[in-house]
Amino acid sequence: MDLVKDIDVPCLAEGIGIGKLTIKHPLGSCDKPVFVDDSSATGYGPADVLSLQPIDGYNYSAEQLEYIRSHGLQIRGAYAWYMEGWPETEHVCQGH
Repeated sequence: MDLVKDIDVPCLAEGIGIGKLTIKHPLGSCDKPVFVDDSSATGYGPADVLSLQPIDGYNYSAEQLEYIRSHGLQIRGAYAWYMEGWPETEHVCQGH
C-alpha cells in the first residue's frame, strides 16, 4: 500500500518561496513530485530547487513527513531534492 500518494506538503523552497510539494500538477505526472509556488502555480523540479524546508509553526502529519522522507531520497540523473530541517517520521512504511 502506498500511503504517501497524492499528499500535498506545504513547505518553503529556498530561493523561491512558500508553496507545496505535490504530484497534483501537470509537471508532477507519473508520481514525480514537483514544488508548486503558491503565488504563481509554477512547478519546479529537483534541478530548480536548492532545498525544501518546513514552514515554521506548521503541524505536519505523519503521512506528510513520510512523503518528504520517501521523495527526499529520489534521484533523477545528477539532481535530487535536498531536504533540510524536517523532523523524522514515526511512520514505518513497507517497501521504503
